[in-house]
Amino acid sequence: MHSATGFACVAALMFMTCRQAPLHNSKASTLVANDTMVKTIIATEKAPAPIGPYSQAVVAGNLVFVSGQVAKEAATGKLITDDISSETRQVMENLKAILEAAGSNMEQVVKTTIFLTDMSLFSAVNEVYGSYFKDHFPARETVAVKALPLGAHVEISMVAFKPSD
Repeated sequence: MHSATGFACVAALMFMTCRQAPLHNSKASTLVANDTMVKTIIATEKAPAPIGPYSQAVVAGNLVFVSGQVAKEAATGKLITDDISSETRQVMENLKAILEAAGSNMEQVVKTTIFLTDMSLFSAVNEVYGSYFKDHFPARETVAVKALPLGAHVEISMVAFKPSD
């Protein structure tokens, strides 16, 4: 499926009535729209639980939409803010865990958005971020924001491709 087709399918989801479908994995719930498009909610204990009314990730068709992650440890709930490199590393590990729970990985990431509270942190964030990708880097934008949840300095969201099973 081409990415344009995938995006069209996601848009179609917004206008369809969905019903709950049975799932074998209790950590995810699946919605089926008109018996053709499946929307699966991803939840993993290997990444921090959402701090609001959103999912860690949603799989729609062959695309994985990962919500913005901050440097909160899943096991302790502690926000890592020792230094921006450690903070960014924790964010990337959270994203990686969610992608894996969705059946994808960092090599399949096609788009990221980085939110920074201070653009002077860009170089250090970029260095850690770049170490998680091998050759073909995803499309990306970096946006300066006034503040982030929990007092974080960096938040990153992703869109990835999910290989066929």
